[in-house]
Amino acid sequence: MVLSEPSNTPYARLGAIDAPTDTVNALAFSVDGCFLASAGDDRRVRVYDMDRGFSTSWEHEGSCAFTAVAWRDSVLFVGNMDGEIITFHPTKEQKWIYRRKSEVLYKTNTPIECLEFDNHGNHLLVCSGADVLLFKNSSRKWHYQDHLPRPGPFGETENYSRPPILATGAYFLGDDDCLLAYLHDGFWKFKFDAWENRRSWGPEEKIAAMAKSPDSTAVVTTNIFNGLSWFRSTPENVKKMGTSVDVQPPPQNIPLPVLFINKGQATIMGTTKGYVAMFEAKRGKRIQALKHGGDEIWVTALAYVELAGRRRVIASGEGNCGQRTKIVIWTQDEADGPSKQQKTSKLWGVLSRFIKFTTTVGHMILILMGVIFAMSWLLSAQWREKESANFLQYLGRSFVPPPPPPPPPVVPSATPQSPSLTKLKELLISLEDLLVRVDLSISIQTN
Repeated sequence: MVLSEPSNTPYARLGAIDAPTDTVNALAFSVDGCFLASAGDDRRVRVYDMDRGFSTSWEHEGSCAFTAVAWRDSVLFVGNMDGEIITFHPTKEQKWIYRRKSEVLYKTNTPIECLEFDNHGNHLLVCSGADVLLFKNSSRKWHYQDHLPRPGPFGETENYSRPPILATGAYFLGDDDCLLAYLHDGFWKFKFDAWENRRSWGPEEKIAAMAKSPDSTAVVTTNIFNGLSWFRSTPENVKKMGTSVDVQPPPQNIPLPVLFINKGQATIMGTTKGYVAMFEAKRGKRIQALKHGGDEIWVTALAYVELAGRRRVIASGEGNCGQRTKIVIWTQDEADGPSKQQKTSKLWGVLSRFIKFTTTVGHMILILMGVIFAMSWLLSAQWREKESANFLQYLGRSFVPPPPPPPPPVVPSATPQSPSLTKLKELLISLEDLLVRVDLSISIQTN
């Protein structure tokens, strides 16, 4: 393994994400470094936008804890405690009409430990309990191929009580072979063309997690007992080179993450003392400690990405913190140094938050104006109807001639009488006059 000297520029803290509410089990950067995915015991998998102040751009809540995440282009592969492997499309067009639905790729009977793609992105290894599962991408569709053979016996006697088999890591070494790590059974190399596995090293110590260098010639592991171990990988076997003593061993049975960074020049390891330990890969000497939190904090997840312009970013997640946990982002820029990068990142973070705040306020103002306009339009319907009637009435008085006056009442004329009735009436009048005279005459005579 040929390694250049690591960069002397230290990593600087860029910011923190406080969205998780329980232990962070896994972290993964997208290939372009624009997004960071997290999986945790709070039964949520989240995606954070690295270019917008680490804001949560997508979130999914499940029925159990999520344990593993990995990106393949813009597709996010997630594993959970129920043994499900689920694919999501969180970075696609935000409009729901274009977004593809999630899909359960496969379901096992044991929790998913890790997910690992080959260099071409066409094969996937999944560690789940005692098994390592193989998936293949064919016609843009992922299919389960088979599970790799489990480790066989290695010098057991009749009275030997074999511990349970537990796969803790899997990496592709090339197109035809891969390296598998087991908690109690050491390293095994598997040949795809012959479909057989062979023990390469162990089981002198328990392998909790492992990582391989970019050129596949070096392997580093975190073990349950004494911290960090270094190995050299050859086509024939795996040979142990040493153990880093400049690190406190974790309490037993706490698996801690480990990664190669800086093109294989250095490694990082989570600890149970609240910091991320960084080691020089060539000599195994500690070169920096990234203070994540208090001394009682466990660093349970790590992620790394190298971007264009020689910018490198580390993400560390914590556990055992109860209801509130956080993810810390670290950065290194070889060209300008960490101080300028940190200032630029802080400025961008403030600017992103300001843009987000003004956008939110603008949306609220627009919504309020729309509500006010709708209410005024509805409430003024009766007023507009009355005003329209008055206006029409005004137009009628101004331009329409007044209506004609009502005709005078018609007095009914006398009904014409016949000649016989006229004579009868005259006769009665004469008779009445005669009676008056007779009455008057009688009165005179009496007196």
